[in-house]
Amino acid sequence: MATSISLEDSITIFEKDQNSDVLMTWCFPTITEDLKSVILNRTSLLQEKVSLQFNFSKFKNSWIYIYTTSVETQQINKEDGSITQINVPDSLKRVVAFSLVLVRNQFNPEKYGSLAQIMSSVYKQTGDCSKLLECQLRVLNRGQFDVGSMGKFVDSSFDVRRSYLQTSIKDIIQLFGEETILIWSAMAMKKRIVVYSEKLSSLLKVIRAFPLFVFHRQNWNILRPFVTISDLELKDLVSTGVYCAGFTDSSIKSREDLYDILVDLSSKEVSISSQSKDQFILGSFHKDVLRFLLSSLDDEEITDQHVIKGLNMKMKELLTKLESLKETNEETGKSSITLESLESRKLPNGMSTFLFNIANAEGLNG
Repeated sequence: MATSISLEDSITIFEKDQNSDVLMTWCFPTITEDLKSVILNRTSLLQEKVSLQFNFSKFKNSWIYIYTTSVETQQINKEDGSITQINVPDSLKRVVAFSLVLVRNQFNPEKYGSLAQIMSSVYKQTGDCSKLLECQLRVLNRGQFDVGSMGKFVDSSFDVRRSYLQTSIKDIIQLFGEETILIWSAMAMKKRIVVYSEKLSSLLKVIRAFPLFVFHRQNWNILRPFVTISDLELKDLVSTGVYCAGFTDSSIKSREDLYDILVDLSSKEVSISSQSKDQFILGSFHKDVLRFLLSSLDDEEITDQHVIKGLNMKMKELLTKLESLKETNEETGKSSITLESLESRKLPNGMSTFLFNIANAEGLNG
């Protein structure tokens, strides 16, 4: 049975003990020191209060899926206050929480969130890392495994296309209203986008929907859903050139050198960096796209698929127009679109820059 999981995909366990020490206690097959550092920053184990939630992120070409679980040794009866001891494997008796981390080469939070959750249950109950490897090998060889009350995983039941559509594009339009056009423009022109939220769960829900605005590219690799402000992570982010990156540290808002637009979920506002304002002059085409986006909110029968298809059609019309504007270089014989040739056509203010950016983003200039 075909599966997207391979032996090169890593499974790692990080544990926080009763002394608040955090260690990587197991890994198969291996991860780099840089990746280890990044993962530790993105778990909540280093914080005083551990956050028990699933999160996903990206570093270089690797998707990181982190599932954090607490280890309770006692249970308090709410009625009489009595304490019941919980049977915990010997290897986990000094552990207060652990993060099970899957490193993969594919975006699919639903698939790997489910896999990480089941593996976490197996580890919490057994404390045996070899059981995790057994799960990995069963998926690799059979495409599935069943561990009874702890869960069943079937690789083929997780279609990545459903993962793409997990967050509604109409919810994003509803959230930002007229400023949604800035998000569409930034995605269309392949500009740098930073998304800020105080809550990681809200950040991950919203940011994963941004590639839907340019669904014809089907490129979720542009996402860096959760990034910390460590030098290592910011260096990796900048090296990608173009990105849609999420942060929960409010200091990112003052780092205009890192973004063309800032999407602030806390204030529901979208702002343009001072150095990029000339790239976001809105013209009649933008207004037409915005009318289309906002009109979708007034009709419940217009689905996310309708909105995505409509945006694809508008982009197709724009690209057809751009093809007609190509000019041939007499020396090289190559046809391309230059900023100079667009400006010579006396287009409305800002339109030449917008069209040139779209041409480059869509690969029309080779």
